[in-house]
Amino acid sequence: MASPHYESDEKKSFDDSDVKSASTNAQTPATIAQVYDPALQEAMLKTKLNGFSRRSFMLYFIVMVGFLNAVSSGFDGSLMSGINAMPQYLDFFGYATTGKATGIVFMIYTTGNCVGAFFAGPATERWGRRGGMFIGGLFILIGSAVSTSAQTRGAFLGGRFVLGFGIAISTTAAPTWVTEIAPPQWRGRLGALYNSCFFIGSMPATGAMVGTQLMNSTWAWRLPLILQIGPPIIVMTCVWFCPESPRWLISRGRVEEARQILIDYHSNDGQSNAIIELEMQEFQEQIAVKKEEPFWDYSALFKSRNRRWRMLCLSLMCWNGQLAGNGLITYFLTVMMQNAGVTSKHTQLVYNFANSILSAFGAFTGAAITDKIGRRRRLYIGSFVLACMLAMVAALSSKYGKPDNKNVAGANASIAFIFVFGIVYAFTYTPLQALYCAEVMKQDMRAKGMAVHILVSNVAGFINTFANSVGLGKLGWKYYFVFVAWDLVASVLWYFLCVETKGRTLEELESIFDAPWPARASTMKVAVKLNNNGSVDVVDDDKAKA
Repeated sequence: MASPHYESDEKKSFDDSDVKSASTNAQTPATIAQVYDPALQEAMLKTKLNGFSRRSFMLYFIVMVGFLNAVSSGFDGSLMSGINAMPQYLDFFGYATTGKATGIVFMIYTTGNCVGAFFAGPATERWGRRGGMFIGGLFILIGSAVSTSAQTRGAFLGGRFVLGFGIAISTTAAPTWVTEIAPPQWRGRLGALYNSCFFIGSMPATGAMVGTQLMNSTWAWRLPLILQIGPPIIVMTCVWFCPESPRWLISRGRVEEARQILIDYHSNDGQSNAIIELEMQEFQEQIAVKKEEPFWDYSALFKSRNRRWRMLCLSLMCWNGQLAGNGLITYFLTVMMQNAGVTSKHTQLVYNFANSILSAFGAFTGAAITDKIGRRRRLYIGSFVLACMLAMVAALSSKYGKPDNKNVAGANASIAFIFVFGIVYAFTYTPLQALYCAEVMKQDMRAKGMAVHILVSNVAGFINTFANSVGLGKLGWKYYFVFVAWDLVASVLWYFLCVETKGRTLEELESIFDAPWPARASTMKVAVKLNNNGSVDVVDDDKAKA
């Protein structure tokens, strides 16, 4: 085959669907396209999945079971932001809206996440992705029951720890499962929708509190907490009726079971096709039969340069995604509203609910176009925009957030930029936080790598809980500039270090991470000729020999 002609997307931006006319002769027109992976492009041309077929709808139902694990996670962040503004909760336990005691309430959930992360990877690897979701759901149920019925601070903190422990396991297993079971041409959309379902949890949580906060009893905060039991019950009921990850089955030597799952859900007619054959070929070439490892041994994640680059990409998402300023919105939106001049508790909860709806719009919009715009460009541009938005929030809050402020328009502008920040964050990071981390992992790294993703994200999350509570209490709006600076740094890091995963199968990324500078190699596209018979030929513009 002729040597590939590569073109960087830094010089000229192409989508895989962007083509230009060409002709090989007068009777046989062809097209030229710039693509990341010629083999995948050819398989996609020969395999047109029908998104409205019975098998596709079965796949949608299956991945929605996985999505419910993100719904469980969405409940807590939004619940505690609103509950933390309720006098019924604050008076019952003797808390204030900010300070060390409140920081501990938020931090104990994060601590449960961190501890659970050490068990999440081994559980997901040993008992499969479905087993990890079931185990996580069980702990979520227990934690929800304890925190809802708590009569003391100790019981409430204990329930939140167990809840965080379960969330860590379920949110390790679920995105891994969704990413591994999705067809390669739909992986971006389905994987991005997973974390976007965070808002399916946050919207009913915040909406319920708008009504319950009017109740003159502890049921004002207990009723919203009860809602948390819904998603794990559905997951635990349905998960054993869903197929296991075909990649996990291959790693256990169960090749024919894996093939049958691909035929069932990656075809229109229950027959093998070019996509399935490509997947099976790559699975068997790159996925070795798993050897049992000690549950505490994570050295395989770092034992080669290829793997260390993968872990760098994962770490960038963990740190940048958590320290973009979203923690201010997720846990302390009511405090930010106070800084902007909104003092009514009911109005704060209404705005909290409105923010969930607007952020959900941003997240689902971002998820819907993930296969179109990719990952890298969204991340470095989005981080810069977030820095600008948060700087505007700080500037407006400093001028119009004072108790004696009479400028209603200025205060409303502060609130508007808080909402815009939430939409941009949800568009930029929410769809990619789980998807990107799962994509950049090799098969034998993915379970433990996703557990590290949970651990590192929650270590970063300590700043979003304990440190933010103290920082906002002491510095008010001035504290926002910490995250403005971080977002600017994140934009630079994403530009130079982010590996684009769009347009390639998970296995094809191996050659990218083997390159001298993977971030640069991932931006390179190959010029190919798309023939009428569905075949793809690499174009050799310079007539060089292979």
